[in-house]
Amino acid sequence: MTRIDDDTLSLHLEVALCGVAPSLLDGLADPDRHRRRTAATRIAQHLTERLRCFDIRSDDTGVAHREHPSLFA
Repeated sequence: MTRIDDDTLSLHLEVALCGVAPSLLDGLADPDRHRRRTAATRIAQHLTERLRCFDIRSDDTGVAHREHPSLFA
């Protein structure tokens, strides 16, 4: 998979979070668990929409994936 430069990703996330409605951010501190979860879900959706500008593809086309050694002996 293509790696995204950390600085570029951080900048895009920062700009995206600055554009989130303040009510969503306030929802993260709500004492009601359901409202906190809803706020987190809506913020994740906002970030997903923002990150659609990235073109992320697998560079390993046609190459078999190896199992992770610590998971599969």
